[in-house]
Amino acid sequence: MDSQVVTALLTKAKLGNLVFITDVRQSFERLKSANRQKLFFILDLPGKDTKRLFKIYIPTVTYLNNEQLEFVRSYIQAEIYNILSTLGGLNMVIYLDTTKKDLIQFVKSLNNAFELEKPRSARLGYGRAVNVIERIRSSLEPENYPKTRDKFTFNIEDISLLPELTEPKNDRQNTIGGFENAAKNLTGKVICGVDIGGTNNKVVLVNNGTICCVKEYSWFPAKFKIPAEQINPIYLLIKLVIVKVSLDENNTLATEKKTKLLKDLDSALKREATYAYIKEVVEEAESALNGNLIEVDAIGVSFPDVVIKDKIVGGEVSKMRGMRENPDINYEQEFISITNLDEHLKELCKKEGIVKIINDGSMAAFTAAVELSSGKNSAEIVKNGIFAHTLGTELGTGWVTPNGIIPEIPLEVYSIIIDLGSFIEREYHCDDLRSINNFNTNLPGTLQKYTSQSGVFRLALKYFPKERPDLYQELFDMGFIEEKTVNGTSMFIVPTEPVDMRKGFMGHMMQLLDREDNETTRKIFSEIGYFLAITWLETERLLKPEANSRQLFGGLLTNKKCYQQIQDGAQSLIKDLHFDIANEKMANTALMKQLENPPDYSVGQFALTIGAVYYANQGL
Repeated sequence: MDSQVVTALLTKAKLGNLVFITDVRQSFERLKSANRQKLFFILDLPGKDTKRLFKIYIPTVTYLNNEQLEFVRSYIQAEIYNILSTLGGLNMVIYLDTTKKDLIQFVKSLNNAFELEKPRSARLGYGRAVNVIERIRSSLEPENYPKTRDKFTFNIEDISLLPELTEPKNDRQNTIGGFENAAKNLTGKVICGVDIGGTNNKVVLVNNGTICCVKEYSWFPAKFKIPAEQINPIYLLIKLVIVKVSLDENNTLATEKKTKLLKDLDSALKREATYAYIKEVVEEAESALNGNLIEVDAIGVSFPDVVIKDKIVGGEVSKMRGMRENPDINYEQEFISITNLDEHLKELCKKEGIVKIINDGSMAAFTAAVELSSGKNSAEIVKNGIFAHTLGTELGTGWVTPNGIIPEIPLEVYSIIIDLGSFIEREYHCDDLRSINNFNTNLPGTLQKYTSQSGVFRLALKYFPKERPDLYQELFDMGFIEEKTVNGTSMFIVPTEPVDMRKGFMGHMMQLLDREDNETTRKIFSEIGYFLAITWLETERLLKPEANSRQLFGGLLTNKKCYQQIQDGAQSLIKDLHFDIANEKMANTALMKQLENPPDYSVGQFALTIGAVYYANQGL
């Protein structure tokens, strides 16, 4: 019976076990036709001929009790939320058997679940996906959007009216030349590449095809309350490398003065340098140079948020959380400053210079496409496009289609729901390391807590207490975890003040594999790989990307044993699934090869900054 299937899934969830959305989908699809109901979703995307069809099966709702109904409802909501988080859209039409009045009432609840009638500031959970959709449109159509009647809607139609849709076909072109050109013609140009993260910012300045200066800077943007706290450090770091290279090339300053300033700037370029110190040194050097700064042709930026046409338009990521929760500001108004980061940075370019910004996942895919196009067997490797993930503070996702296009869609894959179970872990506050609830939406089961940094931390607290209490205690002894009480509730967190321990915690987990290669730590990274395999299945369903492998970027992969466990975990679900790491093996272009040997930085560390240079150069 259909109710028995739902009961089995619920029992599994209540016991604290994973219930993957892929398994729920397959369980419902296997139901006999008499025991299931069919729903078709047509998503209307901007542009011509851009409708996408999705089909799901659910148990016949007539025979389900309230608890079972709620589980099935959560499944439908998750399917729709994943579609919207990935693709965006203008509206969605749901086709069903309209003679089934109980089914109609069931589906009508979507309007409330996605909070369509509420203002953006009041939306929580599923409604955050609608916020992103609206910001995309209002940012790109500022004059028309307030007047439009086309706000996102759910509409219900009878299944007999379902139109025939053909799958969109990629117009395959030879894209190698375009990617190759992005890495060429750097002579005579000054280009800055910037990689913005949730833990670190990285900046590189390239002059005449040579890396002249690099900078890494740690920060915790999720606690920032106003836009200036995010914008000013980015601006300052770019100014730092500009001033440093300008001073290197200056021959007018007195030797003693220049030597002193260069020494101070070298100190400012060190990772541990504070914002205040960097600002002081840059101002002093800039004053001494008296306006004699090198002219910057372009700035390329990799940014961890939805970016459309160089405008940051998402606003629901973790790094904006402090601003969103600040009661003293109007977030929608203040976020416009973040949206227009390109205009702020344009001040650092020469008059005809440009600023190009894309999402960090998209930058990863673009970077991989450029490097692979310059390597052996390039035509074969890139013919199906490139799909990439960044494993950092969050999971970033990027896609270059077979015809060389970076789709202008939200692609917030880190936010999609993969687990409808684990009921025990969803009881913890989202800030608790043990929680599966998303930091931004509070929705349980999203990829944010299953992959990259947050996933590793959560799994450590899941397995270490019982399996390796010695390693669990070590996390406290080393200051990576502390217990605190918030509103009478005890929770475990990673301290970020006075020292941000997130990077140290991650490094420690990776080193454990080298130190003792214990079974529990191997299991943690294997599960990260397994969750990435689930990600593969969901992105295949939502996007049909055609790419044969996934390119992985991020510090998590610098440890070979970590990578191997991730690969093994993924292949335990999908045997032929393969991940390629963005390391020295990917360094095919002349600029990327300059990262291969220096002791202070590496390809894996600064690959996206070089990609950002190429992206800006392509814009030129």
